[in-house]
Amino acid sequence: MTTTTTPANGASSAADRRRARRLGVTPPTQRLRHRTAASGGRKASSVITTALLVLMAMYFLVPLWWLLTATTKSTNQLYNSFMFWFPSKPRLGYNLHWLSTYQGGVFWHWVLNSVFYAVASAALGTLVSAMAGYLIAKYSFRGKGAASMVVLGSLMVPATAMMIPVFLLVKEMGLLNTPLAVILPMVFNPFGVYFMMVYAAEAMPTELLDAGRIDGCGDYGIFFRIGLPLIRPGVVTLFLISFVGAWNNFTLPLVMLTKTNLYPVTLGLQIWSANLQSAGAGEPLYPLIMIGAFISIIPMLILFPIFRKYIVSGITLGSVKS
Repeated sequence: MTTTTTPANGASSAADRRRARRLGVTPPTQRLRHRTAASGGRKASSVITTALLVLMAMYFLVPLWWLLTATTKSTNQLYNSFMFWFPSKPRLGYNLHWLSTYQGGVFWHWVLNSVFYAVASAALGTLVSAMAGYLIAKYSFRGKGAASMVVLGSLMVPATAMMIPVFLLVKEMGLLNTPLAVILPMVFNPFGVYFMMVYAAEAMPTELLDAGRIDGCGDYGIFFRIGLPLIRPGVVTLFLISFVGAWNNFTLPLVMLTKTNLYPVTLGLQIWSANLQSAGAGEPLYPLIMIGAFISIIPMLILFPIFRKYIVSGITLGSVKS
């Protein structure tokens, strides 16, 4: 009777590993260890990413939450209650009534001014930037390179450095203390021109524009009927950027306006804040400033969800297939 000797597990495993190395094959146990290590690395990376996103969300949302709770407090409650929670006796209704009646309800007049300035300057500025960017990106003309360099060079000039020349120009035009003094300087935006120039170069197929010319469409018809629908996501994005910049603009109205009834909400709230430092100014206006600041951010919270679908929509929807 012949007796078969079975090798030990260790010897068998060592022989399997040597055979696998000769054949260039990874043993199953080693593949399992690699998969386990990769899965552990992915989990650790996911945890770190989630933690960073939570921290970023808290960075943006905690001040907003604090501002929301502050709108329901009186001046004493702002200092004597927990800063991140509502008081036992909320005063939101009283604060709103006080805001609406203080100085004849001038706050709501400031809000309307801000809406008018932001919508007018954003709409006109977006149209001008889209047309200028389209012209530089899609037309061949003498001085095209110089025009592009001028646009790029303008991006490097701080806006505050241009404030005095803009003020002198507006003064010579006789537009000081008028809405145009705030709107016109924001219409001509070098960033908007550069943004639309790059966007139009990528999103507008030249074949479509040439087809429009062959069909007898003029330059303006090609832009408004063919080009503008193709760059609609970029146009909406630029409009939002311009609207936010105009809504939050403080320096330009401060320089151009001296009439209280023309102030935007940013400048009006700053004037109220400055009065807090004045001796004998009366009752502190902290509740008014808090609720006014919260109301001033509501348009941003409304606009972004509305226009988000346009921003994420396709860039060249309906264009020529490659």
